[in-house]
Amino acid sequence: MTRFDQILSCIQEEKLVTLCGDLVRFKTVNPPGDERPCAEYIASFLETAGFTTELVHHAENRSSLIARLKGSGEKPGLMLSGHLDVVPVGAEPWLHPPFDGEVVDGVLWGRGTSDMKGGVASILAAAEAVAAGNLPLKGDLILAFTAGEEGEQLGAGVIAKRTDLAPVQAVIITEPSYNDLYIAEKGAFWLKITTHGKTAHGATPQYGRNAIMMMAPFLQALEGQKVPFEVHPLLGGFTRSINTIKGGVLTNVVPDYCEVTIDQRTVPGQDHDAILKGVEDLIAEFSQQHEGFSAKVTVINNAIPVASPADDPVIQRFSDFVDEITGVRPEPKGVAYYTDAVNLVPAMNAPLIICGPGKASLAHQPNEHVEVAKMVECAKIVALSAGELLT
Repeated sequence: MTRFDQILSCIQEEKLVTLCGDLVRFKTVNPPGDERPCAEYIASFLETAGFTTELVHHAENRSSLIARLKGSGEKPGLMLSGHLDVVPVGAEPWLHPPFDGEVVDGVLWGRGTSDMKGGVASILAAAEAVAAGNLPLKGDLILAFTAGEEGEQLGAGVIAKRTDLAPVQAVIITEPSYNDLYIAEKGAFWLKITTHGKTAHGATPQYGRNAIMMMAPFLQALEGQKVPFEVHPLLGGFTRSINTIKGGVLTNVVPDYCEVTIDQRTVPGQDHDAILKGVEDLIAEFSQQHEGFSAKVTVINNAIPVASPADDPVIQRFSDFVDEITGVRPEPKGVAYYTDAVNLVPAMNAPLIICGPGKASLAHQPNEHVEVAKMVECAKIVALSAGELLT
Protein backbone atom coordinates (compact mmCIF):
# COMPACT_ATOMS: atom_id res chain seq x y z
CA MET A 1 0.00 0.00 0.00
CA THR A 2 1.22 3.50 -0.83
CA ARG A 3 -0.13 7.00 -0.26
CA PHE A 4 -0.75 7.14 -3.99
CA ASP A 5 -3.09 4.13 -4.22
CA GLN A 6 -5.98 6.29 -5.43
CA ILE A 7 -3.88 7.55 -8.33
CA LEU A 8 -2.60 4.06 -9.16
CA SER A 9 -6.17 2.73 -9.19
CA CYS A 10 -6.94 5.13 -12.07
CA ILE A 11 -4.58 3.21 -14.36
CA GLN A 12 -6.70 0.60 -16.12
CA GLU A 13 -6.10 -1.99 -18.83
CA GLU A 14 -8.82 -0.56 -21.07
CA LYS A 15 -7.10 2.83 -21.13
CA LEU A 16 -3.71 1.30 -21.96
CA VAL A 17 -5.19 -0.81 -24.76
CA THR A 18 -6.89 2.22 -26.29
CA LEU A 19 -3.80 4.41 -26.07
CA CYS A 20 -1.34 1.83 -27.38
CA GLY A 21 -3.70 0.69 -30.14
CA ASP A 22 -4.20 4.27 -31.31
CA LEU A 23 -0.44 4.89 -31.31
CA VAL A 24 0.26 1.71 -33.31
CA ARG A 25 -2.23 2.78 -35.98
CA PHE A 26 -0.10 5.86 -36.72
CA LYS A 27 2.36 4.56 -39.33
CA THR A 28 5.46 6.29 -38.04
CA VAL A 29 7.89 4.07 -39.94
CA ASN A 30 11.35 5.63 -40.16
CA PRO A 31 12.23 6.40 -42.86
CA PRO A 32 10.44 8.69 -43.51
CA GLY A 33 9.10 8.98 -39.91
CA ASP A 34 5.89 10.98 -40.34
CA GLU A 35 5.62 11.43 -36.57
CA ARG A 36 3.66 14.71 -36.59
CA PRO A 37 0.10 13.25 -36.59
CA CYS A 38 1.08 10.94 -33.71
CA ALA A 39 2.62 13.85 -31.79
CA GLU A 40 -0.53 15.92 -32.35
CA TYR A 41 -2.70 13.08 -31.01
CA ILE A 42 -0.56 12.88 -27.87
CA ALA A 43 -0.65 16.66 -27.47
CA SER A 44 -4.44 16.66 -27.57
CA PHE A 45 -4.60 13.84 -25.01
CA LEU A 46 -2.24 15.61 -22.63
CA GLU A 47 -3.89 19.02 -23.00
CA THR A 48 -7.17 17.41 -21.98
CA ALA A 49 -5.38 15.95 -18.95
CA GLY A 50 -4.10 19.39 -17.92
CA PHE A 51 -0.61 19.57 -19.40
CA THR A 52 0.80 22.43 -21.44
CA THR A 53 2.25 21.16 -24.72
CA GLU A 54 4.64 22.32 -27.40
CA LEU A 55 5.11 20.67 -30.76
CA VAL A 56 8.73 20.84 -31.92
CA HIS A 57 8.74 20.77 -35.71
CA HIS A 58 11.75 19.33 -37.53
CA ALA A 59 10.66 18.89 -41.15
CA GLU A 60 7.53 18.29 -43.19
CA ASN A 61 5.32 15.90 -41.20
CA ARG A 62 8.04 15.35 -38.59
CA SER A 63 7.58 16.63 -35.04
CA SER A 64 8.53 15.89 -31.46
CA LEU A 65 6.51 16.95 -28.43
CA ILE A 66 7.34 18.50 -25.07
CA ALA A 67 4.63 18.55 -22.39
CA ARG A 68 4.76 19.89 -18.86
CA LEU A 69 2.70 19.68 -15.66
CA LYS A 70 3.96 22.58 -13.58
CA GLY A 71 5.14 22.23 -10.00
CA SER A 72 6.02 24.87 -7.46
CA GLY A 73 9.72 24.85 -8.33
CA GLU A 74 10.81 23.72 -4.87
CA LYS A 75 12.33 20.55 -6.35
CA PRO A 76 13.99 19.68 -9.67
CA GLY A 77 11.62 18.19 -12.19
CA LEU A 78 11.36 14.66 -13.60
CA MET A 79 11.65 13.84 -17.31
CA LEU A 80 9.78 10.92 -18.89
CA SER A 81 10.68 10.16 -22.49
CA GLY A 82 9.86 7.88 -25.38
CA HIS A 83 10.26 7.91 -29.16
CA LEU A 84 7.43 7.88 -31.67
CA ASP A 85 9.09 6.36 -34.75
CA VAL A 86 9.30 2.67 -35.55
CA VAL A 87 11.40 0.55 -37.91
CA PRO A 88 10.03 -0.94 -41.16
CA VAL A 89 7.89 -4.06 -41.01
CA GLY A 90 10.07 -6.27 -43.21
CA ALA A 91 9.11 -8.88 -45.78
CA GLU A 92 8.12 -11.74 -43.47
CA PRO A 93 4.35 -12.25 -43.03
CA TRP A 94 2.91 -11.31 -39.62
CA LEU A 95 0.43 -13.31 -37.56
CA HIS A 96 -1.54 -10.08 -37.01
CA PRO A 97 -1.57 -6.94 -39.17
CA PRO A 98 1.33 -4.76 -38.02
CA PHE A 99 -0.64 -1.50 -37.85
CA ASP A 100 -4.02 -2.65 -36.52
CA GLY A 101 -3.20 -2.87 -32.81
CA GLU A 102 -5.10 -6.12 -32.33
CA VAL A 103 -5.41 -7.54 -28.81
CA VAL A 104 -5.47 -11.32 -28.39
CA ASP A 105 -5.33 -13.05 -24.99
CA GLY A 106 -3.93 -10.05 -23.18
CA VAL A 107 -1.28 -9.26 -25.81
CA LEU A 108 -1.34 -6.23 -28.11
CA TRP A 109 0.26 -6.86 -31.50
CA GLY A 110 1.84 -4.44 -33.93
CA ARG A 111 4.98 -2.71 -35.12
CA GLY A 112 6.39 -0.60 -32.32
CA THR A 113 4.37 -2.18 -29.51
CA SER A 114 7.53 -3.28 -27.73
CA ASP A 115 9.87 -0.62 -29.13
CA MET A 116 8.33 1.53 -27.87
CA LYS A 117 4.71 2.62 -28.24
CA GLY A 118 3.74 0.38 -25.34
CA GLY A 119 6.17 2.39 -23.22
CA VAL A 120 4.78 5.68 -24.57
CA ALA A 121 1.25 4.54 -23.71
CA SER A 122 2.42 3.72 -20.18
CA ILE A 123 3.84 7.23 -19.79
CA LEU A 124 0.57 8.76 -21.01
CA ALA A 125 -1.59 6.70 -18.66
CA ALA A 126 0.70 7.55 -15.74
CA ALA A 127 0.74 11.24 -16.63
CA GLU A 128 -3.04 11.39 -16.87
CA ALA A 129 -3.39 9.72 -13.47
CA VAL A 130 -0.89 12.07 -11.80
CA ALA A 131 -2.60 15.12 -13.28
CA ALA A 132 -6.04 13.88 -12.20
CA GLY A 133 -4.78 13.41 -8.64
CA ASN A 134 -4.14 17.16 -8.24
CA LEU A 135 -0.95 16.40 -6.33
CA PRO A 136 0.94 19.34 -4.80
CA LEU A 137 3.90 18.91 -7.16
CA LYS A 138 7.10 20.59 -6.03
CA GLY A 139 8.81 19.93 -9.36
CA ASP A 140 7.69 19.89 -12.99
CA LEU A 141 6.64 16.64 -14.63
CA ILE A 142 8.18 16.95 -18.09
CA LEU A 143 7.33 14.60 -20.97
CA ALA A 144 9.53 14.44 -24.08
CA PHE A 145 8.28 12.40 -27.05
CA THR A 146 10.82 12.33 -29.84
CA ALA A 147 10.89 11.90 -33.59
CA GLY A 148 13.66 10.04 -35.33
CA GLU A 149 15.21 7.93 -32.58
CA GLU A 150 15.62 4.97 -34.93
CA GLY A 151 18.78 6.23 -36.56
CA GLU A 152 19.36 9.96 -36.55
CA GLN A 153 18.36 10.95 -32.99
CA LEU A 154 16.45 13.82 -34.59
CA GLY A 155 14.13 14.91 -31.80
CA ALA A 156 16.40 14.17 -28.84
CA GLY A 157 19.23 16.13 -30.43
CA VAL A 158 17.02 19.21 -30.67
CA ILE A 159 15.40 18.82 -27.24
CA ALA A 160 18.81 18.34 -25.60
CA LYS A 161 19.75 21.87 -26.68
CA ARG A 162 16.86 23.38 -24.74
CA THR A 163 17.80 25.41 -21.68
CA ASP A 164 14.33 25.50 -20.09
CA LEU A 165 13.98 21.82 -19.10
CA ALA A 166 16.77 21.17 -16.57
CA PRO A 167 17.33 20.60 -13.75
CA VAL A 168 15.61 17.24 -13.43
CA GLN A 169 16.08 14.47 -10.89
CA ALA A 170 16.26 11.74 -13.53
CA VAL A 171 15.52 10.90 -17.14
CA ILE A 172 13.19 7.89 -17.28
CA ILE A 173 12.94 6.25 -20.70
CA THR A 174 10.38 3.47 -21.17
CA GLU A 175 12.37 1.54 -23.77
CA PRO A 176 11.77 -2.23 -23.67
CA SER A 177 13.15 -3.81 -20.49
CA TYR A 178 10.19 -5.99 -19.41
CA ASN A 179 10.00 -3.55 -16.48
CA ASP A 180 13.51 -4.41 -15.37
CA LEU A 181 15.92 -1.56 -14.53
CA TYR A 182 18.79 -0.47 -16.79
CA ILE A 183 21.08 2.42 -15.88
CA ALA A 184 23.84 2.18 -18.49
CA GLU A 185 24.08 1.88 -22.25
CA LYS A 186 26.95 1.55 -24.69
CA GLY A 187 27.92 4.32 -27.04
CA ALA A 188 27.79 3.99 -30.82
CA PHE A 189 30.69 5.18 -32.96
CA TRP A 190 29.96 4.31 -36.59
CA LEU A 191 32.47 4.82 -39.37
CA LYS A 192 32.33 4.75 -43.16
CA ILE A 193 35.54 3.79 -44.92
CA THR A 194 35.91 4.24 -48.68
CA THR A 195 38.76 3.01 -50.86
CA HIS A 196 39.38 4.72 -54.20
CA GLY A 197 40.78 3.04 -57.29
CA LYS A 198 40.59 3.40 -61.07
CA THR A 199 38.09 1.88 -63.48
CA ALA A 200 39.12 -0.34 -66.37
CA HIS A 201 37.51 -2.95 -68.58
CA GLY A 202 36.98 -6.23 -66.76
CA ALA A 203 38.88 -8.02 -69.53
CA THR A 204 41.97 -5.87 -68.91
CA PRO A 205 42.07 -5.39 -65.12
CA GLN A 206 45.80 -4.62 -65.24
CA TYR A 207 44.93 -1.12 -66.47
CA GLY A 208 42.83 -0.29 -63.41
CA ARG A 209 43.14 -0.21 -59.62
CA ASN A 210 40.62 -2.46 -57.93
CA ALA A 211 39.14 -0.67 -54.90
CA ILE A 212 37.53 -3.85 -53.58
CA MET A 213 40.86 -5.66 -53.56
CA MET A 214 42.35 -2.66 -51.73
CA MET A 215 39.68 -2.94 -49.08
CA ALA A 216 40.10 -6.66 -48.37
CA PRO A 217 43.56 -6.60 -46.71
CA PHE A 218 42.76 -3.32 -44.99
CA LEU A 219 39.73 -4.86 -43.29
CA GLN A 220 41.83 -7.81 -42.15
CA ALA A 221 44.29 -5.39 -40.58
CA LEU A 222 41.48 -3.39 -39.01
CA GLU A 223 40.01 -6.54 -37.46
CA GLY A 224 43.38 -7.24 -35.85
CA GLN A 225 43.82 -3.73 -34.50
CA LYS A 226 43.90 -3.43 -30.71
CA VAL A 227 41.51 -0.81 -29.32
CA PRO A 228 42.13 0.06 -25.65
CA PHE A 229 39.23 -0.21 -23.21
CA GLU A 230 38.46 -1.19 -19.65
CA VAL A 231 35.69 -3.73 -19.12
CA HIS A 232 32.66 -2.00 -17.60
CA PRO A 233 30.85 -3.89 -14.82
CA LEU A 234 27.44 -3.42 -16.47
CA LEU A 235 28.31 -3.04 -20.15
CA GLY A 236 31.25 -5.35 -20.78
CA GLY A 237 33.75 -4.37 -23.45
CA PHE A 238 34.22 -2.60 -26.75
CA THR A 239 32.98 -4.30 -29.93
CA ARG A 240 33.61 -3.61 -33.61
CA SER A 241 31.58 -5.15 -36.43
CA ILE A 242 31.94 -4.56 -40.19
CA ASN A 243 28.32 -4.70 -41.28
CA THR A 244 27.85 -3.35 -44.84
CA ILE A 245 29.98 -3.35 -47.97
CA LYS A 246 29.33 -2.12 -51.48
CA GLY A 247 31.41 -1.34 -54.52
CA GLY A 248 31.62 -1.42 -58.28
CA VAL A 249 29.02 -0.76 -60.96
CA LEU A 250 29.11 -3.72 -63.38
CA THR A 251 30.62 -7.18 -63.52
CA ASN A 252 32.76 -6.18 -66.51
CA VAL A 253 34.14 -2.98 -64.94
CA VAL A 254 37.03 -2.84 -62.46
CA PRO A 255 35.59 -1.08 -59.38
CA ASP A 256 36.99 2.36 -58.59
CA TYR A 257 35.36 2.52 -55.15
CA CYS A 258 34.50 0.26 -52.25
CA GLU A 259 32.63 1.41 -49.16
CA VAL A 260 32.13 -0.30 -45.83
CA THR A 261 30.33 0.79 -42.68
CA ILE A 262 31.49 -0.26 -39.26
CA ASP A 263 29.44 -0.45 -36.07
CA GLN A 264 31.57 0.16 -32.97
CA ARG A 265 30.01 -0.02 -29.50
CA THR A 266 32.01 1.83 -26.87
CA VAL A 267 32.11 1.80 -23.09
CA PRO A 268 32.76 4.57 -20.55
CA GLY A 269 36.38 5.70 -20.49
CA GLN A 270 36.97 5.30 -24.23
CA ASP A 271 37.87 8.32 -26.36
CA HIS A 272 36.07 8.32 -29.71
CA ASP A 273 38.65 10.72 -31.16
CA ALA A 274 41.42 8.31 -30.21
CA ILE A 275 39.58 5.42 -31.88
CA LEU A 276 39.21 7.51 -35.04
CA LYS A 277 42.90 8.42 -35.01
CA GLY A 278 43.77 4.74 -34.79
CA VAL A 279 41.86 4.09 -38.02
CA GLU A 280 43.37 7.14 -39.70
CA ASP A 281 46.85 5.98 -38.70
CA LEU A 282 46.16 2.54 -40.19
CA ILE A 283 45.07 4.18 -43.47
CA ALA A 284 48.29 6.24 -43.51
CA GLU A 285 50.34 3.09 -42.85
CA PHE A 286 48.65 1.23 -45.72
CA SER A 287 49.20 4.20 -48.04
CA GLN A 288 52.94 3.98 -47.38
CA GLN A 289 53.18 0.20 -47.62
CA HIS A 290 50.88 -0.43 -50.62
CA GLU A 291 51.42 1.52 -53.82
CA GLY A 292 48.24 3.13 -55.12
CA PHE A 293 46.28 2.56 -51.90
CA SER A 294 43.83 5.41 -51.26
CA ALA A 295 41.17 5.51 -48.54
CA LYS A 296 39.10 7.91 -46.46
CA VAL A 297 37.28 7.46 -43.14
CA THR A 298 34.14 9.41 -42.17
CA VAL A 299 32.23 9.44 -38.87
CA ILE A 300 28.53 8.74 -39.47
CA ASN A 301 27.31 8.31 -35.88
CA ASN A 302 28.91 9.55 -32.68
CA ALA A 303 26.88 8.68 -29.58
CA ILE A 304 28.76 8.58 -26.28
CA PRO A 305 28.19 5.80 -23.73
CA VAL A 306 26.01 6.69 -20.74
CA ALA A 307 26.29 5.10 -17.31
CA SER A 308 24.81 6.17 -13.99
CA PRO A 309 26.05 4.92 -10.61
CA ALA A 310 23.92 2.16 -9.11
CA ASP A 311 24.12 3.80 -5.70
CA ASP A 312 22.63 7.08 -6.92
CA PRO A 313 19.83 7.97 -4.44
CA VAL A 314 17.21 8.44 -7.17
CA ILE A 315 18.08 5.09 -8.75
CA GLN A 316 17.86 3.43 -5.34
CA ARG A 317 14.46 4.99 -4.76
CA PHE A 318 13.28 3.94 -8.22
CA SER A 319 14.26 0.36 -7.38
CA ASP A 320 12.01 0.69 -4.34
CA PHE A 321 9.13 1.85 -6.56
CA VAL A 322 9.55 -1.13 -8.90
CA ASP A 323 9.60 -3.43 -5.88
CA GLU A 324 6.43 -1.78 -4.53
CA ILE A 325 4.54 -2.44 -7.79
CA THR A 326 5.99 -5.77 -8.94
CA GLY A 327 7.11 -7.38 -5.68
CA VAL A 328 10.64 -7.79 -7.06
CA ARG A 329 13.48 -5.36 -6.39
CA PRO A 330 15.51 -5.06 -9.62
CA GLU A 331 19.29 -5.26 -9.80
CA PRO A 332 20.46 -2.39 -12.07
CA LYS A 333 21.87 -3.60 -15.37
CA GLY A 334 23.29 -2.25 -18.62
CA VAL A 335 22.33 -2.61 -22.30
CA ALA A 336 24.40 -2.89 -25.47
CA TYR A 337 22.00 -0.77 -27.53
CA TYR A 338 21.71 2.99 -27.24
CA THR A 339 18.69 5.26 -26.84
CA ASP A 340 17.78 8.95 -26.77
CA ALA A 341 19.62 8.97 -23.44
CA VAL A 342 22.89 9.63 -25.29
CA ASN A 343 21.55 13.15 -25.92
CA LEU A 344 19.13 13.74 -23.07
CA VAL A 345 21.11 12.46 -20.07
CA PRO A 346 24.27 14.56 -20.57
CA ALA A 347 22.14 17.62 -21.39
CA MET A 348 19.97 17.20 -18.28
CA ASN A 349 22.97 16.17 -16.14
CA ALA A 350 20.76 13.56 -14.47
CA PRO A 351 20.80 9.81 -13.87
CA LEU A 352 19.52 7.45 -16.55
CA ILE A 353 16.65 5.06 -15.83
CA ILE A 354 15.37 2.68 -18.52
CA CYS A 355 12.25 0.78 -17.53
CA GLY A 356 9.57 -0.17 -20.04
CA PRO A 357 6.96 -2.87 -20.65
CA GLY A 358 8.27 -4.34 -23.88
CA LYS A 359 10.78 -7.13 -24.40
CA ALA A 360 14.05 -6.04 -26.00
CA SER A 361 14.17 -9.39 -27.84
CA LEU A 362 11.04 -8.38 -29.78
CA ALA A 363 12.36 -4.99 -30.94
CA HIS A 364 12.64 -4.75 -34.74
CA GLN A 365 11.27 -8.30 -35.07
CA PRO A 366 8.25 -9.57 -37.04
CA ASN A 367 5.20 -10.26 -34.87
CA GLU A 368 6.24 -7.62 -32.34
CA HIS A 369 3.90 -7.41 -29.36
CA VAL A 370 3.55 -6.23 -25.77
CA GLU A 371 1.70 -7.68 -22.81
CA VAL A 372 -1.11 -5.43 -21.64
CA ALA A 373 -0.45 -6.34 -18.01
CA LYS A 374 3.16 -5.16 -18.39
CA MET A 375 1.97 -1.82 -19.74
CA VAL A 376 -0.29 -1.39 -16.72
CA GLU A 377 2.57 -2.37 -14.42
CA CYS A 378 4.94 0.11 -16.09
CA ALA A 379 2.36 2.91 -15.92
CA LYS A 380 2.00 2.33 -12.18
CA ILE A 381 5.77 2.32 -11.67
CA VAL A 382 6.07 5.62 -13.55
CA ALA A 383 3.10 7.21 -11.76
CA LEU A 384 4.43 6.16 -8.35
CA SER A 385 7.88 7.52 -9.26
CA ALA A 386 6.40 10.88 -10.28
CA GLY A 387 4.31 11.09 -7.15
CA GLU A 388 7.11 10.18 -4.77
CA LEU A 389 9.87 12.22 -6.40
CA LEU A 390 7.92 15.37 -7.12
CA THR A 391 5.94 15.84 -3.89
